[in-house]
Amino acid sequence: MPPTDAHSELPPGNASSTPQLPLLAFASLGIVFGDVGTSPLYTFKAIFSDTVIGVQATEASVLGVLSLVFWALALVITAKYVLVVMRAQHEGEGGIFAMLASLQQLGSFRSGKLKSGLLVLAAMLGAALLYGDGVITPAISVISAVEGLETISTDLSHFIVPISIVVLIGLFVLQRVGIERIALVFSPVMLLWFVAIGFFGLLEIIESPACLRAVNPAWAIDFFVDQPMHAFVMLSLIVLCVTGAEALYADLGQFGRGAISLAWFSVVWPCLLLNYFGQGAWILDSARLHPGGWVHESMHVDISHPFFSIIPDAMVWPMIVLATLAAIIASQAIITGIFAVTRQAIQLRLLPYIRIVYTSHERMSHVFLPAVNRFMLLGCIAAVLLFPSSNQLAAAYGVAVTAVMFTTTILLLAIGHAIWKWPAWLLVPMIVGFLVIDLSFFGANLLKVPDGGWFPLAIALLFLLMMHTWHTGRQEIRRKKQDPVVKLDSFVEEVLAAEPVRIEGTAVFLTSYVTTTPTCMVGLYRRMPVLYDRSIILSMQPAPVATLPRSRQLEVKDLGHGFWLLTGHYGYLQTPNVPRLLQLAQKQGLEVDLKTVSYFTRREIVVLGGNARMWKWRKGLFAAMSRNALAVSEIFELPAGQVVEVGLRVEL
Repeated sequence: MPPTDAHSELPPGNASSTPQLPLLAFASLGIVFGDVGTSPLYTFKAIFSDTVIGVQATEASVLGVLSLVFWALALVITAKYVLVVMRAQHEGEGGIFAMLASLQQLGSFRSGKLKSGLLVLAAMLGAALLYGDGVITPAISVISAVEGLETISTDLSHFIVPISIVVLIGLFVLQRVGIERIALVFSPVMLLWFVAIGFFGLLEIIESPACLRAVNPAWAIDFFVDQPMHAFVMLSLIVLCVTGAEALYADLGQFGRGAISLAWFSVVWPCLLLNYFGQGAWILDSARLHPGGWVHESMHVDISHPFFSIIPDAMVWPMIVLATLAAIIASQAIITGIFAVTRQAIQLRLLPYIRIVYTSHERMSHVFLPAVNRFMLLGCIAAVLLFPSSNQLAAAYGVAVTAVMFTTTILLLAIGHAIWKWPAWLLVPMIVGFLVIDLSFFGANLLKVPDGGWFPLAIALLFLLMMHTWHTGRQEIRRKKQDPVVKLDSFVEEVLAAEPVRIEGTAVFLTSYVTTTPTCMVGLYRRMPVLYDRSIILSMQPAPVATLPRSRQLEVKDLGHGFWLLTGHYGYLQTPNVPRLLQLAQKQGLEVDLKTVSYFTRREIVVLGGNARMWKWRKGLFAAMSRNALAVSEIFELPAGQVVEVGLRVEL
């Protein structure tokens, strides 16, 4: 039987046959890069149409913004995440909890309580912030695409919010079919999207190649020198071009570092740069820039939709449709990333066990979590209703994602020092450089908290509270040491020596281990020294493969005197069905009537009033989380009328 938090039946890693790298890179386009790939829809729109934070279109400002976007993509996504952070893997998976799991394997990490506690807290904070980012990303991606209707007619603006909500509902309903099937549809669409935005951007660059001067970082530096405070505040909008970097890392386990890197360098990055520079060229050209400066009349040019403005009129409708599809796909990166992070949090005992559906025959990291999916859908709908335009959502966007980037850098420092053993002359300058960028973006985004940044922070606070409460509660329960460890062979010898009363029937006791006696069995015997004629100790062990043949699903060992030890094995795509295993055991000599079997499981009953070092309201929250964790009888599909749950009262 798994413990209450049921980590033992989670498949421990990836078991996959690696497809050819180009095919895997192609598949990653539809899952990993949607978020960063659709940022051209709203980045320049927010920068040049936001009357509070944004800037007026001048030669210096346009080239300065372009330079900032170019170097943000180069330094944040390429240098930091693709080249460095994605090296930090744990059993092939990425994400902030993969970093934590790698550090937890170190003896020095476990011995240093203060250091380990701070790193665990940093990982919790980063993951919680990712949840906050996760409800904003789908909302802003979808609504910014649907806003393309305004370029056709302002009368259509009333339909933007309803259409966005319908699209979001369809997106989250689609999640249950699994990542592989989604990728089959999404990847061709995203490839078409990147080719299209790169092509239309290239056409504008050919007409106004002066925009290419922005590759020179001097334009960004001059922009800060001329308008230091305004340029700093505007970083909160520049960060929109790198949103999706953390989701990219969280999705590492879906496709692997090689495939993601190949897709980024060969398709995604070049096409993004072409489109951003194409939008910049259009803004320069629309403002009728000439060597002597700006023509005064041009200042009234409408540049509120630079993305759709570089598209020929005949292609606007097809691009609105393609942009909407791409926006739907953009949400996929953060959704699958949050699924992966939640699964890792459960494995690390930072969240209670909830239903996890494995959707791939090839990769264990492809999962679907119904409860998380429902929460994200409700959060996205709330975001659209609270902030019914992409500019308003941009005000709410950025705070959470920049804070995640900062916590990732902190954990990267620990990994670089403790695991990679990088020399200080390499590690320190790199980390300092990343921190300067992260803190600059984060500081600028803090100014947006009153205008909407509070929303993802509130969601992050909720998840941080839940994770920290569950982690602390489990530590308090372990501190009490209420579970005596009794070796199975010692228990059998004790029972045989006592010659207890036997009652007719068969009892199955579920346990996580094959060498220790189930705690419910020990507790029942020592309070009522009687035993069933046939006592079966059953341990369910997950295997790191999709499916196991029936011949490998069960090991049966007769311990004598009515004691049997059964070890069940199941692949991550197989439902661990205990009654079905007993049918297999019948064929191996175990005589049992399935209709009269009693299944004994243990469930911790958390009661308040103890001396646990937690506030009373947090004890109540932990008790509620414990009650709502998935029960063992549900996990192993035990027949409801034959289950006896032995409650273990735990005072907190």
